[in-house]
Amino acid sequence: MSKSIGALEFQSISKGMYIADAIVKKADVEILYFRTICPGKFLVIISGDEDAIDEAIDCGEDLAEKTLVDSFRVHNVSPEIIDGFRNRYNRPSYIDAVGIIETRKVCTGIRVLDLVLKAADVSLIKIYMAFAIGGKLVFLVTGSVSSIEYAFQEGKSLLSEYESANIAIIPSPSEEVLQQLVFGKKEGNE
Repeated sequence: MSKSIGALEFQSISKGMYIADAIVKKADVEILYFRTICPGKFLVIISGDEDAIDEAIDCGEDLAEKTLVDSFRVHNVSPEIIDGFRNRYNRPSYIDAVGIIETRKVCTGIRVLDLVLKAADVSLIKIYMAFAIGGKLVFLVTGSVSSIEYAFQEGKSLLSEYESANIAIIPSPSEEVLQQLVFGKKEGNE
């Protein structure tokens, strides 16, 4: 079966930790992301085969009661997303343009990212997820300007009006901005 991912985002940290334990006991899934996120929420992201993800997310949604903020499951997920959760990126030698989308919730952002990666010839270069950014998800992709524009047009179908306003495309980014965006520092700085 193809690789799938799922996530549960909770407004209760303790309930989120409890349910994360329950879902990994219920189904054959691997935890990719397990942590508190801003503002005082908890997020667990899992991977596995399609049936296991469905079983785990169904179980988590049933146990969550009113503490569930959002959830998702993506089957046949782009492998770049799983690598991104592990902070592994295939950085191209040349970056023509950078596209950036910011979403209010992590679950929404991951669904949009998967759609964007599958819609056009773009590559993931960075995911900023939830911690110290108010529970949001921000992702950066690279490709030609036209590829990014097309992919983002497809991704907009999942975005709210507010989130649609938080899209940016930087054609021919400067080397200094690339260092800050992609690596978080200037070359030579520790």
